[in-house]
Amino acid sequence: MYIVTGSVTSAVRLKRVLEGASGYPAEVVHTPAQIKRGGCSYSVLADDRLRDFVRPFCAEKDIPVKGIYVREGDEFYAVP
Repeated sequence: MYIVTGSVTSAVRLKRVLEGASGYPAEVVHTPAQIKRGGCSYSVLADDRLRDFVRPFCAEKDIPVKGIYVREGDEFYAVP
């Protein structure tokens, strides 16, 4: 699952707090071109099992999220 943020600072912070809260590893990556919305963009690559946890968690921690996507093969799908 890709959690798209607007800056590397937000991505690093999200990675750190998400790993601490969930116990799952996460990684900061450049956002894939297929889901990038212009400009520089960073994402946190996290376990798909956190899908329902991430959005409320980010809101609670005041970390802005531009989008959440899952990847299936070569396709990306937005998570509502």
